[in-house]
Amino acid sequence: MKKKLILGLLALSTASMLCGFDSAETAESILDKATEASSSVDGIDAGTTLNCDLAVNIGDGTTTSSIAVLVTADLDVQATLDPLATMVDGSMSISTFGQSEDLILKMYMVTGEDDSVEAYTYTEDSSSDAEGEGSWEYTSESGIDIQSLMDLSSTIDYSDMAAWGLDFTLASEAADYEGTECYLLTSVLDSSSFTTVLNKAEELVGEDVLGDISEEELSSALELLDGLKLNIEYYISTETYLPVAMHMDMNDSDLSTLNAYVATMLAGYLSDDDTSTVEIVLNDLSMDYTFSYEEISAITVPEEALEAIAAQEADDTEGETEILSDDSTETELQLVEG
Repeated sequence: MKKKLILGLLALSTASMLCGFDSAETAESILDKATEASSSVDGIDAGTTLNCDLAVNIGDGTTTSSIAVLVTADLDVQATLDPLATMVDGSMSISTFGQSEDLILKMYMVTGEDDSVEAYTYTEDSSSDAEGEGSWEYTSESGIDIQSLMDLSSTIDYSDMAAWGLDFTLASEAADYEGTECYLLTSVLDSSSFTTVLNKAEELVGEDVLGDISEEELSSALELLDGLKLNIEYYISTETYLPVAMHMDMNDSDLSTLNAYVATMLAGYLSDDDTSTVEIVLNDLSMDYTFSYEEISAITVPEEALEAIAAQEADDTEGETEILSDDSTETELQLVEG
């Protein structure tokens, strides 16, 4: 996926968390009041957790072998609106085939002097890096109109959200979230919404995100999503009308279409008899967010990141100089021999 799309969506999500969104009516005077409450918020701190627990079961008609895949992540995401910036700090753990890998992740997304979106990303792998000796990566995209994203995020109304597939329903009773009384709004996205999301993403970023993918290839890919569902629960404080938490999961999904495709793809690796089977079993795929709104300090890129990127650029420049020097020496030798 193109860096421009990723950075654009990240910028929009940051602004949306802070600006809120309007609503048409019903489920929705609640969203109106949430918009009004969010308009006075300058920063947000979102605790984020991810849990993926699945198994790949392979059978030969007599016995079944199970490969467990476990992925967990715990992230703290802070964001400010003026200027638009995001900081991510956390860790991720991946376990499969009896092997585990722990990652430390840091990311700073800031608005550059020319309104570009700049991202500094740090990763540290426990299996290959000594503690504190990970690596930084820098990316920049100047083709994203930050002001337009800000304007868009502050004017999205309920009908716009519905156009993205987010048709919220308000629960008939208040919900309790860790001691806070909340309005509970729910929505479900399914595979039929994915094409709309792609089209909206193209409008947002201003370019073709599908690249050279043909309509036939896209149609085949979308067929694999048949049966998948994303459940969303959105908790808004009855006192402040600020978002308190959000839960998303895909645990009600029907994986039969995806399993049929996987079985076809792996047919050559299984035994030749008709009793061989392969099946993905999803135990849990979920994300949880909790929001707080205490004053957030200005988000700036740390010196260690700037120094690391500067050192990398210096090494790249030195390498290019050496190549040019070698080419020049070779040319001079050819001229002398001539």
